[in-house]
Amino acid sequence: MEMPSQQQFATTSGRRADRAPFDASVTFRAGTRKAAVRVRDISTLGARIGGVFLVHVDDRFFLTLPGLESIEARVAWVTDFEFGCEFAKPINPVILESLMRRIR
Repeated sequence: MEMPSQQQFATTSGRRADRAPFDASVTFRAGTRKAAVRVRDISTLGARIGGVFLVHVDDRFFLTLPGLESIEARVAWVTDFEFGCEFAKPINPVILESLMRRIR
């Protein structure tokens, strides 16, 4: 599945799916860099991640959510201590709901 270009992403007013609150420590991996980060909210299409590290828009990386295989994602936006990402392949809504129940 091809990810939308930055221009396509901007024309959709940013968010294409409602995000739900989510607070879990997950593993972030980009090349040889690996770190524990916090997912602050999540949807089937992406997430908001908190942490202090250097990422740039369009960087590619992998997230490992509790009980799931690594998910490939792209950085969509960056602030000082957070960034938003878009998953390369959407998470199945049933799997996401199950994950959210386990985390709560």
